[in-house]
Amino acid sequence: MGTPEFAAHFLEHLIASDNEVLAVVTQPDRPAGRGRVLTPPPVKEAALNHGLPVLQPTDLKSPEFEADLRKYDADLFVVVAYSILPKNILGVAKFGAVNVHGSLLPKYRGAAPVQRAIADGLKETGVTVFRLDEKMDHGPILAQKVVSIDHQDTTASLLEKMVAPGCEALDDAIRQLKDGCEKDLTQDHAQASGAPKLKKEEGLIDFNLPAAVIHDRIRAFNPWPGGYGKLGGRMVYLRKTDTPENGPKLTPGAVEFKDNRFYVGTGEGLLEVIEIQAEGKKPMPVADFMRGIQKREGLCFC
Repeated sequence: MGTPEFAAHFLEHLIASDNEVLAVVTQPDRPAGRGRVLTPPPVKEAALNHGLPVLQPTDLKSPEFEADLRKYDADLFVVVAYSILPKNILGVAKFGAVNVHGSLLPKYRGAAPVQRAIADGLKETGVTVFRLDEKMDHGPILAQKVVSIDHQDTTASLLEKMVAPGCEALDDAIRQLKDGCEKDLTQDHAQASGAPKLKKEEGLIDFNLPAAVIHDRIRAFNPWPGGYGKLGGRMVYLRKTDTPENGPKLTPGAVEFKDNRFYVGTGEGLLEVIEIQAEGKKPMPVADFMRGIQKREGLCFC
């Protein structure tokens, strides 16, 4: 049970393993792109490529969905980036359901654990496989793997880094269930923290914040909603940045182009823009962007 590209990697892993994948559950097809073309989720595409049956319920609590699941007589439901399963569904499979979650639970429970960890400036996070219960990211832990967060990791790159260790943790959890030797480590709920779904407005950059915080938020919000602001009245997205130790002294939001480099002042330290995207355009290196600017003096994010 899953929807995005991240979940599709785990489906491919399970198909290639000694386990038998009976069916796939995913979200309904959604309109996508400028043409709003009805598009299947990545998990559905992967399932169809392997000839697997696909269920796309609109109501997880419906008796029809439960009846459809029971036909497969599954031992286990593996959930990756899907939805909270209602109690009646959790009881359908012999061993219940396990979930692959992009954090070291109980930290970062919720829809955006990877983004929140990067935005908070963490140097490491991880993947947890746990038993699902009726509460969000609440059940006992079966396996965990630590994943480092590098200075230039974005949400996209960190998700890619999580796939291999996540698959190892999933294999470990399934092995425990098969062998009847579950670790079932109850989470320390007092240490829990939330990772709520991102909102579009969170991408608006406040240049009064320290450069390190802005850099982390831009990485976290890549690819969506993006770190954005108005440069000379034009909306731009900062797709890649850095925090150099040396450079011009600038007030928050002030811009300076120097030696083919693009600096922005912040509340503390200096932000260097490496890759930028004008609204409606493709991302480009700063050097290409600068060649298209007629007036550079007095430019600012304001």
